[in-house]
Amino acid sequence: MRTWKNRLAAACGAAALALAPLPASAGYPGASGWWRQLGVHDLQGLPLAADARWFVVVFMGQECPVSNESIPVLNKLSAEFASKGFVVVGAFVDPTADLATLRAHAADYAIGFPTADDRDHRLVRTAQATYTPEVAVFSASGDLLYKGRIDDRVGSLGAARPAAAHQDLRDALTAISAGSKGPFKGVLGFGCAIPEAVPQ
Repeated sequence: MRTWKNRLAAACGAAALALAPLPASAGYPGASGWWRQLGVHDLQGLPLAADARWFVVVFMGQECPVSNESIPVLNKLSAEFASKGFVVVGAFVDPTADLATLRAHAADYAIGFPTADDRDHRLVRTAQATYTPEVAVFSASGDLLYKGRIDDRVGSLGAARPAAAHQDLRDALTAISAGSKGPFKGVLGFGCAIPEAVPQ
């Protein structure tokens, strides 16, 4: 169990991350317009805008065990591929959750990448995502390059391995960064169904 000092440090770090802008333009044409048109906001209610070469959107559920257990892997991938032009964005999709709950979750799990409020399912509809933690990788201009699982650590029946035998997302990001155009066929993963959006 974390001490109150560790929890406070994690909360402060998550709050700072949520308030910090995503990387400034690095000359990737089309990213700013495409991403901004989606109207994505962070967990503070601020526009989550960025220019990046590729956007890695991970659909997350704060009560989904598979989603929560994937966070350390996603933190490592985010840190590893940031310098190659990738931005990882965690999209919270539970329409019944309030922002305070989602902010606390991001702090408790020490999420090391930007998080988005997707309770209205703008990103879900864009990617046609169906479960958490499904991943969609978009190009700077909004082309879908990959949609599928992170890895195979959790099998189709929910049984977990000590370590993944196939790291699908890492393989796709490595291929993309090496110049492969895609799109790459993803494998359906195991997780929690994305609940229906609340009608506006």
